[in-house]
Amino acid sequence: PMNLDVFCREIRLPEPMCRRVAELAGTLDFSPLAGPMEGLFHRDAWPGALEELNRRLAPDPDGGKILTCMLLCCEKTWEIYEKLGISREIFRDTMGCFGRFVRECRVHRGVWAFDRAWWTPRQISGELMRIGTLEYERVGAEIALHIPSDADLTEAAVDDSLRRAGALLEEKFPRWRGAPMTCESWLLSPDLPGLLPESSRILAFQRRFRITEVHGGCRDYREWVFRDSTSPTRALPEDTTLQRNLKAFLLAGGDFRSGSGILIKP
Repeated sequence: PMNLDVFCREIRLPEPMCRRVAELAGTLDFSPLAGPMEGLFHRDAWPGALEELNRRLAPDPDGGKILTCMLLCCEKTWEIYEKLGISREIFRDTMGCFGRFVRECRVHRGVWAFDRAWWTPRQISGELMRIGTLEYERVGAEIALHIPSDADLTEAAVDDSLRRAGALLEEKFPRWRGAPMTCESWLLSPDLPGLLPESSRILAFQRRFRITEVHGGCRDYREWVFRDSTSPTRALPEDTTLQRNLKAFLLAGGDFRSGSGILIKP
């Protein structure tokens, strides 16, 4: 059986939350939750399973209970990886999302907490895997590309990730061999070319895609560009070129849009 303490450190869960998980795993009985925990492994069951877990684990103000529950599920996730012959490196990098999300919560909200339980069934079920710098989610007939907040968007890192992902799909998931790779993100915003220099890594990444749709009213970017989703625009930081230019764009009345696209440069 999986040693939860060792696993928490393997995925770089911050120490305060490691202690919280160890405490909860030692004092709570999660066995009555086996049904909804199993639901996390089946996409169609995700909404009901999450609703049931949140209801039965309440109150859970720091998300520690649902985090512990999900980390316990990862023992079965590793069995899925082993059966497919997928490396521990990919498993570790994928499950590193839990540590990353806790650290992001600390940056954005000032507390050690876990608030992404709505997202992580993708990782638990094995539907989403991190391969190098990018994440790949098998959805229907497509592969949805996701860009983690700590992604290295240099040309070499992105090329390496795409190459390795293509090889893994070819070998382990033949159903998705050659499937279109799509992405929806603020990084595909048609407004970015006017806000960044031509040499920007973000623009180089964006040029890999054919933009198929543009979405107005996007606000998620504030969390990632400014690490601040609540302050008035005038109070946003100006530490980077993108922050300065985007802030000026917003103060001038601009509506920063996100974009959806399909990968054209593998």
